[in-house]
Amino acid sequence: MIASLKAHGLKPIPLTGQDATPTGVQFILAGWQSGTVYKSVRAEANAAAAAAIAIIKGKKVPGVNGNVSGTKSILLKPVWITKKNYKLLFKEGFLKKGQVCSGQYKKYCK
Repeated sequence: MIASLKAHGLKPIPLTGQDATPTGVQFILAGWQSGTVYKSVRAEANAAAAAAIAIIKGKKVPGVNGNVSGTKSILLKPVWITKKNYKLLFKEGFLKKGQVCSGQYKKYCK
């Protein structure tokens, strides 16, 4: 979508993304994307490991806080990433600064 906007000489419009990819964060910093959804892989892995251990031991699964299509679920809160908090991705080790703050996008990183 962003490539198409640029190719047609159009200005940015409100766009969102998911998964906090390096390119998505670069587009956020450059003003082409409003934000992206980030779900901590570490938090997901910890929740999955705790659930697996509980199931193996025949215990109650910790952290169940929802129901999706009739299935008890562990729903973790996603984080909306914008220009204001994108450095959280570096702090948590999800992305490296060099993946985002490089080439033409380096000037946007503070």
